[in-house]
Amino acid sequence: MTFAEAHLIVCPDGDPVNARSKEFQDILELMRQSGHINFQERLVQENVPVVPKTVDQVRQFTAKATVVPTSVKISKKDWLSVDVNREAFIKHINKK
Repeated sequence: MTFAEAHLIVCPDGDPVNARSKEFQDILELMRQSGHINFQERLVQENVPVVPKTVDQVRQFTAKATVVPTSVKISKKDWLSVDVNREAFIKHINKK
């Protein structure tokens, strides 16, 4: 989910959000719960040259290992921590 899609869910009126507001935190939480990964998390953590231990590590054109994001498992408590999700859940429960 992109920031714009999450913004439409949290603020359907399209009002601007401040960076330190509850709405902004809800938008980021919705993005995280949908599986969005920030570019900082994909960056290489260490830039230390590795001493090769096998022939494959010495070869220049061998495919390198890549970072594969794992699926995000969200608990009910985390999902309900977003105001929009909690309101939709309560609305659905009260409908029956």
